[in-house]
Amino acid sequence: MNRLGRAWLWFRSRPRRYHGVAAGISFWILWMIFGFWRVLLLFVLAAIGYAGGRVWEENQSWRRILERLLTDR
Repeated sequence: MNRLGRAWLWFRSRPRRYHGVAAGISFWILWMIFGFWRVLLLFVLAAIGYAGGRVWEENQSWRRILERLLTDR
């Protein structure tokens, strides 16, 4: 197996929340190349990617999470 294939298998074996972080960082890098956003965007997109990956990893639904966040306690 070539090096790229091994790297891909290693990446796929990581928890999905880290896939979300990588997607957020990649998106941020594209925006930075075009000059629109600052470092704060990295943290926002990484947090969104982490949360999305965690939801995907735990097979939760977005509706259930929103209901938990928005209900009166």
